[in-house]
Amino acid sequence: MIRRPPRSTLIPYTTLFRSRIKKLNEKLYDAIILSYAGIQSLKLDKNISQIFSTREIIPSVGQGVVTLQCRKNDSEIIKLLDKVNHKLTNICVIAERQFLKVLEGDCATAVGAIANLVGDQINLEAELFSIDGKQRFYHKASKNINYSSELGREVGEILKKESNNSYKR
Repeated sequence: MIRRPPRSTLIPYTTLFRSRIKKLNEKLYDAIILSYAGIQSLKLDKNISQIFSTREIIPSVGQGVVTLQCRKNDSEIIKLLDKVNHKLTNICVIAERQFLKVLEGDCATAVGAIANLVGDQINLEAELFSIDGKQRFYHKASKNINYSSELGREVGEILKKESNNSYKR
């Protein structure tokens, strides 16, 4: 999520890229924030005026991760998927998803989390915004990579308590 200037208005969108860009071109908005990968895939790179780092905007949980899933009891497919699973990315996504699960977050929740690994440590940086966007709740913590799930839950509990549920409708 982005820390916004005081006089700006953030309007959440869940529409398709092209309709977002159309609204921007029609001057309905001064700017929009879209995923870099999405812009590249549509070959609209020339329209990019600024690229944000994850220090400026903490991305949505699991952003950029390709996920494959199957039935819980399908051992043949589970073995196949295990061969293509990137274990280190999985460790990070587990922490991020556990964080979101504690908050009971969905696509309307103004929340971001990013995990990364340094040696045998997993770092989780997360933020949560009140419904009106005026309050930001932030926490960063680390644990041994064997405890990624616990880290996600702990960070989620901390932000849930700090926000006093001001992020929920």
